Amino acid sequence: MRLSIVLVILRKELLETLRDRRTFVSLVLLPMMLYPLFALLMSRMAGAEMDALEARPSKIAVWGELSPDVSAALAAGENKLDIMPWHGVPAPLRRDLEAGAIAPPAPAPPRPPGPPRKGSNAEAAGAEAKADTKPRDADRPDAAVALAARALVGAREVHAVLVPWRGFSEDVRAGKAARVTLYYDSVWGDSDFAADRLDYALARARDGLLVAREGEKALPKGFTSGLEVVSRNVAPDERRVGKVLGTIMPMMLILMSLLGGFLRAADMTAGEKERGTMQTLLCAPLLPIEIITGKFLAVSVVSLFTALVNVASLGLTLRRILPGEMDVPFSAHVLTFALLVPVTLLFSALFLAVAAFARDFKDAQNLLTPVYLPVMLLSMVTSLPGMELSVATSFVPVLNVALLIKAIYLGDVAPDLVLFTIGSSTLFAALTLVFAARVFEREDVLLGGRGSFRAVFSFERQKGGIPSLGFSLGAFAVVLVVMFYASFLVEKTTNKTAQLAATQLGLFFLPALAAIAASGASMRETLGLRMPRPRALVGAVLAGLSGGAAVAAIATRLVPVPPEFAEKLGDALLLDGQPLWVLLIVIAVLPALCEETLFRGLLFSGLTRAGFGVALVASSLLFGLAHGSIYRLLPTFSLGLLLGYARHETRSLLPGILVHGINNALAITILAVRPPWLEKLLQNDQVPVGLGVGAALVLALGVVLMREPRKADARG
Repeated sequence: MRLSIVLVILRKELLETLRDRRTFVSLVLLPMMLYPLFALLMSRMAGAEMDALEARPSKIAVWGELSPDVSAALAAGENKLDIMPWHGVPAPLRRDLEAGAIAPPAPAPPRPPGPPRKGSNAEAAGAEAKADTKPRDADRPDAAVALAARALVGAREVHAVLVPWRGFSEDVRAGKAARVTLYYDSVWGDSDFAADRLDYALARARDGLLVAREGEKALPKGFTSGLEVVSRNVAPDERRVGKVLGTIMPMMLILMSLLGGFLRAADMTAGEKERGTMQTLLCAPLLPIEIITGKFLAVSVVSLFTALVNVASLGLTLRRILPGEMDVPFSAHVLTFALLVPVTLLFSALFLAVAAFARDFKDAQNLLTPVYLPVMLLSMVTSLPGMELSVATSFVPVLNVALLIKAIYLGDVAPDLVLFTIGSSTLFAALTLVFAARVFEREDVLLGGRGSFRAVFSFERQKGGIPSLGFSLGAFAVVLVVMFYASFLVEKTTNKTAQLAATQLGLFFLPALAAIAASGASMRETLGLRMPRPRALVGAVLAGLSGGAAVAAIATRLVPVPPEFAEKLGDALLLDGQPLWVLLIVIAVLPALCEETLFRGLLFSGLTRAGFGVALVASSLLFGLAHGSIYRLLPTFSLGLLLGYARHETRSLLPGILVHGINNALAITILAVRPPWLEKLLQNDQVPVGLGVGAALVLALGVVLMREPRKADARG
């Protein structure tokens, strides 16, 4: 073998690879863009969940009598523990506890030295379950207490149960180690968080006892410990195993099920172009809808068969490695396969539509990789602590199915959420099939492909007009990536006011203007720099004054906001007691100007090339997600719809800026001033129906006034 020849061939192949722009995008640009975006999504979701956990107080049922000093230490406000004496305890069990008829559990022995056990997570979970079976639990002295605590925590009435055993106060006074046991459910995020919070509070109480004993001379046994705390995880073995499986299995099932459709879609489109059979098919007297339907069904059958094999293999594997009493029931496997059906249909159509733009099979792989990788990353979101299926997440493609599969393994499936998940996934699949059908109606795509793809997703500099769809979406993604990296610099500023101002101006406003300038598009047309009619401005003022109340009247009933979360958000918006005029500038004026420039300027203008409906919904959804809170998603999404409507009807950015600024100014003024009538008006943290109806009428009037007549040839 001649090394010089090998090196020449190596150089030739590398040069050809680097000359291929799509290969370069897949190998270099895609990872640079995708992982920061995914990290941003994960951090926002994890941060929102952690904020919600920290804002909620932990409900602790105390089955026993605590000493006054320990009770006072636990009830301290900074601990955020809601102590509930004897809550939910069965009457016979209370009598036994008060009489001292139940012995406390002994502390767990330390783990023997040596390396941890080897094996997969599922094997480890199964081994743990085999080593900690129910008969052994029943033999423990506190078995009755553990079962009662499991039922109470499982019903979500409390987050944890704390049992100070008989003689607790006497042991504290005598300087002994007073015994207390904590019962919690590690699978439920709130309960696990409550256990950590309670452990910390007990540790502080223990430290207080040790300090009080330092002056004593005669130190009895137990002085060095103060409190003897034993934690018992009352989660059933099935749920513990399900937590492990629910973290890794949804991603594996979804990715492996879609892999078959990935390859077949590329072969049925780009592969046929490469073999020359696509041209023959188009010459036949066939309708485009007939061609796409046949190919769609073929890809779907392959994907569904792959999904069926994966679910069957998973069921047999779990039956082999898990003990019989914890085997996943057959009905769970059937439901898992049913959930994979709409996902495979969705991506079968999407893979066909995207692969149709490719010239050959290699080109199709380069195009489909950016579609396949986000699916993998999105399905990994199920591993986030506290990430559970809800009404909001049941409408997020891929994530809803992954979370529902996770809930199946945990044995915690809500029928209404199953309906929402399957219904929304089916709707997304239908919309994607319509998109694929429209692609197949274009013979230039099916015959050439690459030129049309460039025309749709071109980033080349243009002359005037509004940005292209591809450029707007790409620029918006770049803005998010820049915001992800720049946020580390902004967070170093301890001044919250400066943080918000820098974020709005440096991460929203200036990047949006720079992107429009780089595209070559008209700044005037993209941002709608025109003066609307006076009646439209009056309508914008009315909509700004009434829109927040009208939306809140509905949103607070559909997605109730925890009072603790609302209070924490309100405190954050006050910016450590800044004057009202500063709050109005930072919370109202700057967001109205900067966010509207990005969302209703750069993003909305480009999306209108796909139609007003797509631009309205997509920009509003991204606007809601950008605010990073599940409790604010519906209100901000609804506000985004109103702002997008104002932008479309008036063809100007100014009405949206007025609506946005007045809405924020009104909210921050009420929050800062706190008028006495506010508490009476907002009963149960909800806007009264009467006020909501009145606000809706004013909002309707504002919407009518913002509607401007257009000439027949005007573009909307």
